Amino acid sequence: MTKTTKRVMADNLKIMMTQQPLAHITIDALTKRAHVNRNTFYYHFEDIYQLLEWTFDQEIVTQIQTNLSAANWQEKYQQMLTYVQDNRDFCLAAANSVGRHFLENFLYSVGVLVVRPVVKDIDDHLAPAVADAIVDFYAGALAAQLLRWLDDQLRETEAQMLARAKLMLQGTIELIVQKSLHENDSAADH
Repeated sequence: MTKTTKRVMADNLKIMMTQQPLAHITIDALTKRAHVNRNTFYYHFEDIYQLLEWTFDQEIVTQIQTNLSAANWQEKYQQMLTYVQDNRDFCLAAANSVGRHFLENFLYSVGVLVVRPVVKDIDDHLAPAVADAIVDFYAGALAAQLLRWLDDQLRETEAQMLARAKLMLQGTIELIVQKSLHENDSAADH
């Protein structure tokens, strides 16, 4: 029952965000629309922003995490692109609101999920600090690309976005991993 109540509130939040700015959505209006009382809302969430974060997590992050590997990162990134396209108005509303940082964090976390297995697949014994730096950089790049796509009203196709991600990720991460290994070997020799 709890998940159903959360889902109802999330669905109503998504609808409301396409009709008015997130900053103008009150808990009273949301709970009235969702046919739940305020106590129910506060039982599950601290505020509207936590509900927004939960919505992103439930609708896409958990699906992308399932069976994610270096072999299927493109498929998982495509899932993300399709989610944004299918939920265009909601995602645009989040991108253009005070909740933008939740969207940015969401997109970054998806980037981490996509990039980490690629790095691990290239070299499973890479120093954690180096692996984390590579993941951070490329996850940030993917998030920035998705935010730009939203800011441009999704003018590019999903195929164009996927092609750009492939260009950024395929080969370049492997090159950086090899370069870091070479620099570590050179430092050890001195």
